[in-house]
Amino acid sequence: MTVLLMPPSARQDLGTTELHYPENSIVVVAGIPGAGKSTLLRRLFRDPGTVRVLDSEHLRDRWMPLLRPIPYAVWRPLLHLTHYLRVLRAIRSDGALVIHDCATRPLARHLIGRAAQRANRPLHLIMLDVPGDVARLGQQARSRVVRQASMTTHTRRWPVLRDLAATDPAQAIPGAATALTLNRDEANRVTGIRFAAQDWR
Repeated sequence: MTVLLMPPSARQDLGTTELHYPENSIVVVAGIPGAGKSTLLRRLFRDPGTVRVLDSEHLRDRWMPLLRPIPYAVWRPLLHLTHYLRVLRAIRSDGALVIHDCATRPLARHLIGRAAQRANRPLHLIMLDVPGDVARLGQQARSRVVRQASMTTHTRRWPVLRDLAATDPAQAIPGAATALTLNRDEANRVTGIRFAAQDWR
């Protein structure tokens, strides 16, 4: 199996199948709604083991049986608040951490970045870069379509964020050491995200 090692500022052959990060790293999997973040995480972390994966969709699935009679738009803000509180708490603990986040909300990504810096945790980005129309199909497939106004905001902000990350990951999320941008086909070829001791000097 081919391994992709990602020291800061390195860009390797995307024909590889496995992404490796130093132990105790935080990896943010980012992309506009429908880009395939949850799908990728479900595929790669069917059995997370020692890796903690925080995806707001997991929380939504747990709440849905109880809150189904209430429109999702009503309790969505509480869901997001709870998700980010869990993220900030997890950052303060040790161990590999993978976070699902669209990253197009400036406040959220700065909170994540600053919390990682305060905890002295290495932070890395995986950017799932898909066109807006492809993301819309992804939303329809999961039967949860984002409002047009919100989607317009996400798709307007995403190219700026992607280009910032390509130039300097820390401009996208404070303290980020690396950013790897994957299109849909490239993401589908990733078979694992591993965390292990590495000498990245």
